[in-house]
Amino acid sequence: MPRVEIKVGTKDYTFECDQGENLLFEARARSIPIPFRCTSARCGTCRIEVMEGAEHLNEMGEREALRLGEEGIEKNQRLACQIFVEGDIRVAVPQPKLF
Repeated sequence: MPRVEIKVGTKDYTFECDQGENLLFEARARSIPIPFRCTSARCGTCRIEVMEGAEHLNEMGEREALRLGEEGIEKNQRLACQIFVEGDIRVAVPQPKLF
């Protein structure tokens, strides 16, 4: 089973899930606070940064790529609602920038 590590602020969460499961749904089932609104790559609210294991994720679709833009893609960002976990990963929820 893939091991998933998620950093949200100063808190770290770790769990295992079945291969091919959706990252956002698995995180929400465990009360891990990844912000979201739509679950369909329309809003971009569930943006995360992939720290390790990008090779263990499904390929990025066109809608997700459009929502992230070049800058997001260059920063190794993905939308949690579009990620299906195939192996061990480590991700982080970006913190809002303060003035």
